[in-house]
Amino acid sequence: MKTSQFHVPLDLVRNNPNEKIHSIESSRFKEYGRILHDFDATELVSLADRVTTIPEQDTTYETYLPALEETSLMEELKLYYGGQDIQIGYCNGKNQCINGMEYHKSPELFIAVTDCLQFLTPFSAMQDYDSVDTTKAELFYFPKGSVTIVDANVLHFAPCAVSNNGFKSIIVLPRGTNEPLEEKMKAVLKRSNDPESRLLINNNKWLIAHPEREKLIKQGVHAGLRGPNRRVIPVS
Repeated sequence: MKTSQFHVPLDLVRNNPNEKIHSIESSRFKEYGRILHDFDATELVSLADRVTTIPEQDTTYETYLPALEETSLMEELKLYYGGQDIQIGYCNGKNQCINGMEYHKSPELFIAVTDCLQFLTPFSAMQDYDSVDTTKAELFYFPKGSVTIVDANVLHFAPCAVSNNGFKSIIVLPRGTNEPLEEKMKAVLKRSNDPESRLLINNNKWLIAHPEREKLIKQGVHAGLRGPNRRVIPVS
C-alpha cells in the first residue's frame, strides 16, 4: 500500500473531535503490533468482500470460513504462527463503541477488507484481572487492504465502522480460538482460584465487558470496563 493510504481521513477526524485517531504507521502502533507491508492480501480481501456480508445491526463473527481457508495464501499465513494450524474467519458489522475488551495469548493477524477503526489497550492497563479504564484505550485507523499483526495479550474487540455502511475484516488466529470450551475445561474453571480464570469465555479468549453492553453481561461476561463506552462517529 502507498504510505498516503495510511493517513487518517480528514472527514473522520472532523467527525470525532474528542478522539485522537492514530495511523497504524504511527509510532504508537508499535506498542501493539506491526504492519506486514510485504504481505499482499489482495486475493483474500477481494474474496472476503464477495462472500461475506455486513449485518443490518451489531456485528457478525465467524471463527473460520471454508471459502477463505481454501486460498493459496493459507500456508504463507501459517508462517506468522510458527507453522501451527490456523483458522481464517471474519468479523463484519456496524459497531461504533468499545463495548468490551478481549485478549488472546497468541497474536492476531488482522486484515482490513474495508476501512475500519480499532480501540487497542495495553495489557498492563488491566487491574488485578478485574477492571480496565476505557480512557486507556488508543484508537487506530486501519485502511482497506492493510495487513497487521496485533501482539498477544493486547486488549481489543470488534472493529468500529468508518462508514455508515459498516465494516468488513478478516481475522486469522490459531485453530480453535474463540470456539466453545470443552466440558472438562468448564469443570476446571469452576474450581479454579486463579483470578484470571473468570475472564476465560472461549478457547484462547479472555473477555471483559462494559456495563452498557447488556448482551454480553447476560452471557456471564465480567463487567470490568470502567469509564465511558467510547463511541466513534462514522462518515456518511
